[in-house]
Amino acid sequence: MGSVKIGIGFSTTRAGLATADEIAAFADAAEDLGIDSLWPSDHVVSRQPSLDTTALLAFVAARTRRLKLGPSVLVLPPRHPIQVAKAYATLDHLAGGRRRVILGVGLGGDPRDSEACGVPAGERAARMRESVEVMRKLWSGPDVSHSGRFWSFEHVTLEPRPVGGPIDVWVGGNSDAALRRVARWADGWMPSFISPPEFGAGVAKIATWAAEEGRTFDADEAGALVLTHLEEDPAHAREAAERFFAKAPLPRATGEDRTIFGTPSQAVERIRDYVAHGCRKFVLFPVAPGADLVRQARLVGEKILPHFA
Repeated sequence: MGSVKIGIGFSTTRAGLATADEIAAFADAAEDLGIDSLWPSDHVVSRQPSLDTTALLAFVAARTRRLKLGPSVLVLPPRHPIQVAKAYATLDHLAGGRRRVILGVGLGGDPRDSEACGVPAGERAARMRESVEVMRKLWSGPDVSHSGRFWSFEHVTLEPRPVGGPIDVWVGGNSDAALRRVARWADGWMPSFISPPEFGAGVAKIATWAAEEGRTFDADEAGALVLTHLEEDPAHAREAAERFFAKAPLPRATGEDRTIFGTPSQAVERIRDYVAHGCRKFVLFPVAPGADLVRQARLVGEKILPHFA
Protein backbone atom coordinates (compact mmCIF):
# COMPACT_ATOMS: atom_id res chain seq x y z
CA MET A 1 0.00 0.00 0.00
CA GLY A 2 1.15 3.52 -0.76
CA SER A 3 1.03 6.65 1.36
CA VAL A 4 -2.23 8.34 2.30
CA LYS A 5 -3.28 11.17 -0.04
CA ILE A 6 -6.00 13.62 0.96
CA GLY A 7 -7.79 15.78 -1.58
CA ILE A 8 -10.73 18.09 -1.21
CA GLY A 9 -13.95 18.55 -3.16
CA PHE A 10 -16.80 20.96 -3.32
CA SER A 11 -20.29 21.03 -4.68
CA THR A 12 -21.36 23.59 -7.22
CA THR A 13 -24.95 23.27 -5.95
CA ARG A 14 -25.20 21.64 -2.50
CA ALA A 15 -24.62 24.71 -0.30
CA GLY A 16 -25.21 27.55 -2.72
CA LEU A 17 -23.24 28.83 -5.68
CA ALA A 18 -19.72 29.92 -4.75
CA THR A 19 -18.43 33.12 -6.33
CA ALA A 20 -15.36 33.27 -8.56
CA ASP A 21 -13.41 34.94 -5.73
CA GLU A 22 -14.45 32.24 -3.25
CA ILE A 23 -13.42 29.47 -5.65
CA ALA A 24 -10.11 31.18 -6.36
CA ALA A 25 -9.35 31.57 -2.65
CA PHE A 26 -10.31 27.92 -2.05
CA ALA A 27 -8.01 26.69 -4.83
CA ASP A 28 -5.17 28.89 -3.59
CA ALA A 29 -5.59 27.57 -0.05
CA ALA A 30 -5.65 23.94 -1.21
CA GLU A 31 -2.45 24.49 -3.20
CA ASP A 32 -0.65 26.32 -0.40
CA LEU A 33 -1.68 23.85 2.31
CA GLY A 34 -0.34 20.81 0.49
CA ILE A 35 -3.73 19.22 -0.16
CA ASP A 36 -3.29 16.58 -2.85
CA SER A 37 -6.14 17.28 -5.25
CA LEU A 38 -9.32 19.23 -5.91
CA TRP A 39 -12.60 17.70 -7.16
CA PRO A 40 -15.76 19.68 -7.96
CA SER A 41 -19.05 17.86 -8.46
CA ASP A 42 -20.81 17.72 -11.82
CA HIS A 43 -24.38 18.07 -13.10
CA VAL A 44 -25.74 18.63 -16.59
CA VAL A 45 -29.13 19.80 -15.35
CA SER A 46 -29.95 20.77 -11.78
CA ARG A 47 -32.73 22.27 -9.71
CA GLN A 48 -30.18 24.78 -8.36
CA PRO A 49 -27.69 27.00 -10.13
CA SER A 50 -24.51 25.10 -11.03
CA LEU A 51 -21.24 25.70 -12.84
CA ASP A 52 -19.76 23.78 -15.74
CA THR A 53 -17.24 21.49 -14.07
CA THR A 54 -14.65 21.40 -16.85
CA ALA A 55 -14.59 25.19 -17.19
CA LEU A 56 -14.22 25.42 -13.42
CA LEU A 57 -11.27 23.01 -13.46
CA ALA A 58 -9.59 25.12 -16.16
CA PHE A 59 -10.03 28.15 -13.89
CA VAL A 60 -8.33 26.25 -11.04
CA ALA A 61 -5.56 24.95 -13.32
CA ALA A 62 -4.66 28.53 -14.25
CA ARG A 63 -4.11 29.42 -10.57
CA THR A 64 -2.19 26.34 -9.43
CA ARG A 65 0.97 24.43 -10.30
CA ARG A 66 0.89 21.28 -8.16
CA LEU A 67 -2.71 20.43 -7.28
CA LYS A 68 -4.16 17.39 -9.05
CA LEU A 69 -7.52 18.05 -10.71
CA GLY A 70 -10.60 16.04 -11.64
CA PRO A 71 -14.40 15.98 -11.62
CA SER A 72 -16.18 13.95 -8.94
CA VAL A 73 -17.54 12.60 -11.16
CA LEU A 74 -18.25 13.78 -14.72
CA VAL A 75 -21.67 12.61 -15.91
CA LEU A 76 -20.35 11.04 -19.11
CA PRO A 77 -23.28 9.37 -20.97
CA PRO A 78 -24.98 12.59 -22.20
CA ARG A 79 -21.72 14.07 -23.51
CA HIS A 80 -20.01 13.39 -26.84
CA PRO A 81 -16.69 11.57 -26.23
CA ILE A 82 -14.76 13.54 -28.86
CA GLN A 83 -15.71 16.79 -27.12
CA VAL A 84 -14.83 15.39 -23.68
CA ALA A 85 -11.52 14.03 -24.98
CA LYS A 86 -10.70 17.45 -26.44
CA ALA A 87 -11.70 19.32 -23.27
CA TYR A 88 -9.62 17.13 -20.95
CA ALA A 89 -6.62 17.05 -23.27
CA THR A 90 -6.83 20.85 -23.20
CA LEU A 91 -7.06 20.79 -19.41
CA ASP A 92 -3.94 18.58 -19.31
CA HIS A 93 -2.16 21.14 -21.49
CA LEU A 94 -3.26 24.07 -19.29
CA ALA A 95 -2.22 22.13 -16.17
CA GLY A 96 1.31 21.80 -17.52
CA GLY A 97 1.10 18.23 -18.80
CA ARG A 98 2.40 16.85 -15.49
CA ARG A 99 -0.21 14.10 -15.04
CA ARG A 100 -2.23 16.42 -12.83
CA VAL A 101 -5.55 15.53 -14.46
CA ILE A 102 -7.65 12.47 -13.55
CA LEU A 103 -11.02 11.97 -15.21
CA GLY A 104 -13.62 10.60 -12.81
CA VAL A 105 -16.73 9.44 -14.69
CA GLY A 106 -20.12 8.04 -13.79
CA LEU A 107 -23.65 7.46 -15.01
CA GLY A 108 -25.02 10.34 -12.94
CA GLY A 109 -27.31 9.97 -9.97
CA ASP A 110 -30.22 11.60 -11.80
CA PRO A 111 -31.25 10.04 -15.16
CA ARG A 112 -32.59 13.44 -16.20
CA ASP A 113 -28.99 14.55 -16.87
CA SER A 114 -28.96 12.10 -19.77
CA GLU A 115 -32.61 12.27 -20.77
CA ALA A 116 -32.42 16.06 -21.15
CA CYS A 117 -29.67 15.48 -23.73
CA GLY A 118 -31.65 12.87 -25.66
CA VAL A 119 -29.97 9.81 -24.10
CA PRO A 120 -32.35 7.12 -22.74
CA ALA A 121 -31.55 6.10 -19.18
CA GLY A 122 -31.17 2.47 -20.25
CA GLU A 123 -28.31 3.34 -22.61
CA ARG A 124 -26.15 5.14 -20.07
CA ALA A 125 -23.84 2.27 -19.12
CA ALA A 126 -23.15 1.19 -22.69
CA ARG A 127 -22.55 4.77 -23.80
CA MET A 128 -20.11 5.36 -20.97
CA ARG A 129 -18.11 2.26 -21.85
CA GLU A 130 -17.87 3.18 -25.54
CA SER A 131 -17.09 6.81 -24.67
CA VAL A 132 -14.06 5.77 -22.64
CA GLU A 133 -12.89 3.55 -25.52
CA VAL A 134 -13.18 6.48 -27.94
CA MET A 135 -11.36 8.89 -25.64
CA ARG A 136 -8.46 6.52 -25.02
CA LYS A 137 -8.01 6.04 -28.77
CA LEU A 138 -7.97 9.80 -29.35
CA TRP A 139 -5.52 10.38 -26.50
CA SER A 140 -3.16 7.64 -27.74
CA GLY A 141 -2.31 8.66 -31.28
CA PRO A 142 -3.26 10.41 -34.54
CA ASP A 143 -5.60 9.42 -37.36
CA VAL A 144 -8.20 7.63 -35.26
CA SER A 145 -11.17 5.80 -36.74
CA HIS A 146 -13.96 4.21 -34.74
CA SER A 147 -17.07 2.20 -35.59
CA GLY A 148 -19.31 1.45 -32.63
CA ARG A 149 -22.88 1.24 -31.46
CA PHE A 150 -23.21 4.95 -30.71
CA TRP A 151 -20.36 6.71 -32.54
CA SER A 152 -18.63 6.21 -35.86
CA PHE A 153 -15.98 8.44 -37.42
CA GLU A 154 -12.85 8.26 -39.57
CA HIS A 155 -9.42 9.90 -39.54
CA VAL A 156 -9.79 12.13 -36.48
CA THR A 157 -6.64 13.55 -34.90
CA LEU A 158 -6.69 15.28 -31.53
CA GLU A 159 -3.94 17.85 -30.91
CA PRO A 160 -2.53 18.42 -28.40
CA ARG A 161 -2.89 15.01 -26.83
CA PRO A 162 -2.27 14.49 -23.11
CA VAL A 163 1.39 14.44 -22.22
CA GLY A 164 2.47 10.95 -21.21
CA GLY A 165 -0.42 9.09 -22.81
CA PRO A 166 -4.13 8.66 -22.05
CA ILE A 167 -5.54 10.36 -18.96
CA ASP A 168 -6.44 7.94 -16.16
CA VAL A 169 -10.19 7.25 -15.99
CA TRP A 170 -11.71 6.47 -12.60
CA VAL A 171 -15.28 5.22 -12.19
CA GLY A 172 -17.67 6.37 -9.48
CA GLY A 173 -20.41 4.34 -7.80
CA ASN A 174 -20.45 1.42 -5.40
CA SER A 175 -23.05 -0.93 -6.87
CA ASP A 176 -21.89 -4.32 -8.14
CA ALA A 177 -22.43 -3.05 -11.68
CA ALA A 178 -20.09 -0.10 -11.00
CA LEU A 179 -17.49 -2.40 -9.44
CA ARG A 180 -17.57 -4.65 -12.51
CA ARG A 181 -16.97 -1.61 -14.72
CA VAL A 182 -13.87 -0.81 -12.69
CA ALA A 183 -12.70 -4.42 -12.92
CA ARG A 184 -13.22 -4.60 -16.69
CA TRP A 185 -11.89 -1.31 -18.00
CA ALA A 186 -11.29 1.53 -15.51
CA ASP A 187 -7.97 2.80 -14.17
CA GLY A 188 -9.36 3.47 -10.70
CA TRP A 189 -12.40 3.58 -8.42
CA MET A 190 -13.95 6.59 -6.70
CA PRO A 191 -17.05 5.68 -4.65
CA SER A 192 -18.94 8.19 -2.53
CA PHE A 193 -21.15 7.75 0.50
CA ILE A 194 -19.48 4.48 1.47
CA SER A 195 -18.54 3.13 4.89
CA PRO A 196 -15.02 1.85 5.66
CA PRO A 197 -16.05 -1.84 5.65
CA GLU A 198 -17.98 -1.34 2.40
CA PHE A 199 -14.90 0.22 0.84
CA GLY A 200 -12.73 -2.76 1.81
CA ALA A 201 -15.31 -5.21 0.49
CA GLY A 202 -15.57 -3.26 -2.77
CA VAL A 203 -11.82 -3.36 -3.38
CA ALA A 204 -11.83 -7.12 -2.77
CA LYS A 205 -14.64 -7.63 -5.29
CA ILE A 206 -12.88 -5.50 -7.89
CA ALA A 207 -9.64 -7.45 -7.45
CA THR A 208 -11.47 -10.77 -7.88
CA TRP A 209 -13.44 -9.66 -10.93
CA ALA A 210 -10.41 -7.98 -12.50
CA ALA A 211 -8.48 -11.26 -12.23
CA GLU A 212 -11.34 -13.00 -14.04
CA GLU A 213 -10.90 -10.43 -16.83
CA GLY A 214 -7.16 -11.03 -16.97
CA ARG A 215 -6.43 -7.67 -15.37
CA THR A 216 -4.68 -6.65 -12.16
CA PHE A 217 -6.32 -4.01 -9.97
CA ASP A 218 -4.00 -1.87 -7.84
CA ALA A 219 -5.78 -1.13 -4.54
CA ASP A 220 -3.90 2.18 -4.37
CA GLU A 221 -5.92 3.30 -7.39
CA ALA A 222 -9.09 3.63 -5.32
CA GLY A 223 -10.26 6.39 -3.05
CA ALA A 224 -13.34 7.37 -1.07
CA LEU A 225 -15.24 10.63 -1.44
CA VAL A 226 -16.56 11.54 2.02
CA LEU A 227 -19.01 14.35 2.78
CA THR A 228 -17.38 16.35 5.55
CA HIS A 229 -17.92 19.33 7.83
CA LEU A 230 -15.20 20.24 10.31
CA GLU A 231 -15.50 22.40 13.40
CA GLU A 232 -13.01 22.82 16.24
CA ASP A 233 -15.93 23.25 18.65
CA PRO A 234 -17.74 19.87 19.05
CA ALA A 235 -21.06 21.64 19.66
CA HIS A 236 -20.78 23.47 16.35
CA ALA A 237 -19.94 20.19 14.64
CA ARG A 238 -23.08 18.59 16.08
CA GLU A 239 -25.16 21.56 14.87
CA ALA A 240 -23.77 21.16 11.35
CA ALA A 241 -24.63 17.45 11.43
CA GLU A 242 -28.17 18.21 12.62
CA ARG A 243 -28.70 20.65 9.76
CA PHE A 244 -27.40 18.19 7.20
CA PHE A 245 -29.27 15.10 8.38
CA ALA A 246 -32.51 17.05 8.81
CA LYS A 247 -32.56 17.43 5.00
CA ALA A 248 -30.75 14.25 3.95
CA PRO A 249 -33.01 11.56 2.40
CA LEU A 250 -31.63 8.78 4.60
CA PRO A 251 -31.56 7.68 8.25
CA ARG A 252 -28.96 9.46 10.33
CA ALA A 253 -27.52 6.17 11.62
CA THR A 254 -26.78 5.15 8.04
CA GLY A 255 -25.33 8.52 7.12
CA GLU A 256 -23.04 8.81 10.12
CA ASP A 257 -21.13 5.70 8.99
CA ARG A 258 -20.47 7.30 5.60
CA THR A 259 -19.78 10.95 6.44
CA ILE A 260 -17.45 12.93 8.70
CA PHE A 261 -19.13 15.68 10.70
CA GLY A 262 -16.97 16.53 13.67
CA THR A 263 -13.77 18.00 15.03
CA PRO A 264 -10.47 17.53 13.19
CA SER A 265 -9.39 14.93 15.76
CA GLN A 266 -12.60 12.98 15.18
CA ALA A 267 -12.01 13.24 11.43
CA VAL A 268 -8.49 11.82 11.84
CA GLU A 269 -9.90 8.80 13.67
CA ARG A 270 -12.52 8.20 10.96
CA ILE A 271 -9.90 8.47 8.24
CA ARG A 272 -7.76 5.94 10.12
CA ASP A 273 -10.76 3.62 10.11
CA TYR A 274 -10.91 3.88 6.32
CA VAL A 275 -7.15 3.32 6.10
CA ALA A 276 -7.52 0.16 8.19
CA HIS A 277 -9.93 -1.11 5.52
CA GLY A 278 -7.46 -0.42 2.71
CA CYS A 279 -8.30 3.14 1.63
CA ARG A 280 -5.27 5.32 0.85
CA LYS A 281 -6.85 8.14 -1.13
CA PHE A 282 -9.57 10.52 0.07
CA VAL A 283 -11.64 13.38 -1.22
CA LEU A 284 -12.98 15.20 1.82
CA PHE A 285 -16.03 17.02 0.48
CA PRO A 286 -17.01 20.05 2.59
CA VAL A 287 -20.72 20.55 3.16
CA ALA A 288 -20.32 24.31 3.47
CA PRO A 289 -21.23 27.53 1.64
CA GLY A 290 -18.66 29.26 -0.52
CA ALA A 291 -17.73 31.73 2.20
CA ASP A 292 -16.67 28.84 4.47
CA LEU A 293 -14.66 26.81 1.95
CA VAL A 294 -11.27 28.33 2.80
CA ARG A 295 -11.76 27.71 6.52
CA GLN A 296 -12.70 24.10 5.81
CA ALA A 297 -9.61 23.72 3.61
CA ARG A 298 -7.40 25.17 6.35
CA LEU A 299 -8.75 22.73 8.91
CA VAL A 300 -7.95 19.87 6.53
CA GLY A 301 -4.49 21.19 5.72
CA GLU A 302 -3.43 22.28 9.21
CA LYS A 303 -5.23 19.80 11.48
CA ILE A 304 -5.57 16.58 9.44
CA LEU A 305 -2.76 16.36 6.86
CA PRO A 306 0.07 16.37 9.45
CA HIS A 307 -1.27 13.08 10.86
CA PHE A 308 -0.81 11.39 7.47
CA ALA A 309 2.34 13.06 6.15
